[in-house]
Amino acid sequence: MNGDETGYIPTHLDARERFFIWEVDQVVMFAMAFGVGISLGSGLAGLIVGTLLAWGYGRIKAGKHPRFAIHILYWWLLGKIIISPKTLPSSSIRYFLG
Repeated sequence: MNGDETGYIPTHLDARERFFIWEVDQVVMFAMAFGVGISLGSGLAGLIVGTLLAWGYGRIKAGKHPRFAIHILYWWLLGKIIISPKTLPSSSIRYFLG
């Protein structure tokens, strides 16, 4: 190493990727709301709604599992909107026998 390489070194090995102050899933929520606002011709409203959505989601997932969004998608969205795959059990089954 010649000493001119700079970069971010996380303090924990399992630290999630961050984009400024938000994690990646919060940035995706912000970008989607902002994109919808721009496509509807109201960029300022999209900016405000996207910021509030990302902030609210950050508050909801604070102290929970790092992959909280995947759990939400499995429990709430997978069986109701998307056709459930045959390899995953239904989210309503709590106990398995055998």
